[in-house]
Amino acid sequence: MRIITVANQKGGCGKTTTAINLAASLAHLGKKVLLIDLDPQGHASFGLGVDTQKRDYSIYHLMTESGNKKTDVQKCIIEYRRNFHLISSHVLLSTIEQEFSDKPNAVMKLNEIIKSIKTPYDYLIIDSPPSLGFLTFSALRASDRVVIPIETSCFSLVGLNKLLSMIELIKIKLNHTTIVNGLVTLFDRRVRYSLLMFEEIKKCFRDNLMDTIIRVNISLREAASFGKAALEYKRYSAGTKDYLKLADEILKDNKIRSLNKFYRDTETLIARSKSILVKFALHSPEAQYVYLVGDFNNWALNDNSLLDRSESGGWQKNLTLKPGRYKYKFVVDGRWIHDPDNPHNEDNIFGSLDSVLNLE
Repeated sequence: MRIITVANQKGGCGKTTTAINLAASLAHLGKKVLLIDLDPQGHASFGLGVDTQKRDYSIYHLMTESGNKKTDVQKCIIEYRRNFHLISSHVLLSTIEQEFSDKPNAVMKLNEIIKSIKTPYDYLIIDSPPSLGFLTFSALRASDRVVIPIETSCFSLVGLNKLLSMIELIKIKLNHTTIVNGLVTLFDRRVRYSLLMFEEIKKCFRDNLMDTIIRVNISLREAASFGKAALEYKRYSAGTKDYLKLADEILKDNKIRSLNKFYRDTETLIARSKSILVKFALHSPEAQYVYLVGDFNNWALNDNSLLDRSESGGWQKNLTLKPGRYKYKFVVDGRWIHDPDNPHNEDNIFGSLDSVLNLE
């Protein structure tokens, strides 16, 4: 049995959506799958139409030692669909860390529960909570592979080094090595910043980045609100196709990189993600000089704002900018013009247009 944890301490990155739809897609491809909702919020359970408040048997009841009687793991398994089973969460799961705070080898509890499961599953998917506490640590310890959903924004990378440090700690202290894979989610090719961040993420994760890209797709959100996997809600939607592709890649994937090398590359990415490389370009072969002025340089017309000219008559300049909103213009032989290749413009007080650049 292969055990995969979907983890990222940042909310809104598609973590639970990935856990649900990866599990559903693997089941659709003929594999027997168990999904464990290890998040006290119970979003994976909710996304499959399960009311956790009405469940007498959950992952909490398997982990807690407060009762006198040990819970049978088979009673906690919900047969959601053919080949697709679920162990739901419970709000009391949030108290587990406190319960196990002074108990030795507590981190092995989830691993022991998994070993006690008699049903021969091919894959076990764990939806971890959006935090780096006891539950996430337990999930990482029990896993063969960790899939980290990363949306293409700089905020999704904040704290990623802490998650990787936890994986490294498990490797050193518990002698347990886990395969680490990044997964690009909520990708919108129409947004320039998404493309820029995608290139940066690729440079960092290299062979550890899944080839599959999960595109922005409203059907994924709608499916969860109806308590269904995307396969059931809209079988031919882009979201369904993306997660089927991911499942197929998981089945075929044998790529493993050194975790140490990956960890170093990720630290570099996090440092670089705090600023963004932007290329400004203008085709004006007849121009004698072209300047770039805007909010990023206080609209200063000087040698530092002069663009470089290429042999083909193009002018360009690369700037490293922080995320934010910037207005700018080109100054071509004394004429102030907006960027003809940027469709985003805004009227200014002088009755002309400023080009607008949004870096999110």
